[in-house]
Amino acid sequence: MMKLFDYLYFERNKKFFNDSEEFNFFKSYKRVLENEPSFAFYADTDSLFDIIKANIIIKGILNKNTLEQIIEEEYLNKNFNTTDEIIENIKERSLDLPYLKIEDQKVFIPFFNRSTNLVYTNNFEELFKEPYIDLTKKFAPFIVNPFETYQIDLFDSLFTKFVRVSEDLTSVAFYDYDLRTIFIINKQGYLDNFICLFDKHLKNPSEDRIIERIKLVIKEYYDNNLTGFLYSMYENSLISYYVYRKLCKWKKI
Repeated sequence: MMKLFDYLYFERNKKFFNDSEEFNFFKSYKRVLENEPSFAFYADTDSLFDIIKANIIIKGILNKNTLEQIIEEEYLNKNFNTTDEIIENIKERSLDLPYLKIEDQKVFIPFFNRSTNLVYTNNFEELFKEPYIDLTKKFAPFIVNPFETYQIDLFDSLFTKFVRVSEDLTSVAFYDYDLRTIFIINKQGYLDNFICLFDKHLKNPSEDRIIERIKLVIKEYYDNNLTGFLYSMYENSLISYYVYRKLCKWKKI
């Protein structure tokens, strides 16, 4: 099916992508990646999925900076507040930050492992002791690959805008309203395919009941039924007749 997905990408409505919050967030904050040697390579991309991954890293960096500032400010008040009050204040001030939840633990910084994240969620005083005292500036030794460490769970978290649609034994299908794209991500956290919807030839695209419509399409995808997949895409008004006929002619169905 790869040729099919490549064609859908070629015929995509670029306005959706160029006007998306995802792309604009990346453009606004890519300097955050460029300023950290360990993450600089994430800044050099124009791939849809790689931009989503880059934005996850950016949000992790912003979380780290915000949490360190909050923790420092609250511990400056240790002569006025009890330890319990300081902990409660930190947790309350971090409520709006994106995170991944593993069991009962919030992971605010996806490029750190769970033990290091505990310093930012529970064991705050450890930030002022070895080996964590240098975390604010020299944190490269603590970095892990977030996508290998947290795998599919990282994409099914508040670090993305993905909506889970369906899954099979090996992958999960997500929809991104912002990008008008379905992402099929395997459970190891790697991209299998992405399917661009609402091509540039489709007039008056509608997202009414979009998740229900996508579920019908993904059923055919998981059944490996190319004919049914293409027809379902067209029948559910996710591609134009022009693109549908082009793909049918290519496949001769």
